[in-house]
Amino acid sequence: MKALLPYSKYLVLLLAITTMSCETTADIINPETQTSSNTDNPSPEVKKENDQENNNQDGGEQNISMAAMLTAAVPSGYDVKKDQSYGPSATQAYDLYAPIISDSTKKSVSLVMVHGGGWSLLDKSFLDSVVELFKRENLNITIFNINHRLPLSDGVTFDGVMEDFNLFFEHQQSLKQTLNLSEDVVLWGYSSGGHLALTYSYKYPKSYIKAVAAVAAPTDLTQESIYKGIVDDKERNLTEKFIGVPYDSNPNAYKVASPIFDINAQSAKTILFYGERDDLVNVDEQGRRLYNKLIANNVKASFKALPNATHDMNGEMPGIVIETIRFLKEQ
Repeated sequence: MKALLPYSKYLVLLLAITTMSCETTADIINPETQTSSNTDNPSPEVKKENDQENNNQDGGEQNISMAAMLTAAVPSGYDVKKDQSYGPSATQAYDLYAPIISDSTKKSVSLVMVHGGGWSLLDKSFLDSVVELFKRENLNITIFNINHRLPLSDGVTFDGVMEDFNLFFEHQQSLKQTLNLSEDVVLWGYSSGGHLALTYSYKYPKSYIKAVAAVAAPTDLTQESIYKGIVDDKERNLTEKFIGVPYDSNPNAYKVASPIFDINAQSAKTILFYGERDDLVNVDEQGRRLYNKLIANNVKASFKALPNATHDMNGEMPGIVIETIRFLKEQ
């Protein structure tokens, strides 16, 4: 097997994202792009649920597309509140970026961002520069840049992290009136954060999570490259720490935590970004396989393979943000 760069070494490279210049607005250079739309009619049960949800929404909001909401108002700035709490642990925190908009009838789309770091390292500040890229697009979005508890420092495993997501979304939904939020939520995650975004949206579907975006995300933890290949500088197996047991002792636990096994026809619309030169999360094994399964289930999806990108995605993030927004405006 090809030796992989220890994950801690990738983190040194990944930190370049937090200090990269935000002065370029160049799009992704020649990505391989695949997109599919779900044209199937919803089942009676799904239609009934959607109709009930629509009837409960205010002021005809159900007739407004995400594209219309994203561009319904141009914020004059953002009201920033750091280190807001959504749970009793100090790690259960988020940074809030609420758009300043004069028209109170314009409800905003929620963008929930999840940092990377092998599930056990880094925090929300890792995505500060990506938040700035989204803010620069002057869209009608409220940004939540969240932390979750970490296996190494907080002693949690997969189930505990999923509990954090449940707790966060209970909190986020309680703020709808206060922050003038629409029914539309987008989950966006990088690396392990992308894995968590995909897993939560597929395994615990919520009617308000309309789309998910994942960058360089592991999607099948039963693959040897993932359950053995993600280690830190102390040779700790970060995937094993996240699951809580070695792969050989409980392979099913790794399957349960893999979003590729939770896809069905009702899965959230998905856009995926992978680097063709990523030696940690393989574009075909982890990215293209997930995309193909989405298409097989008639889920609207888009797949971007970036020819010169490694796992750190250095220099690619401005284009990734633009492509994410483009995908959302098609909804």
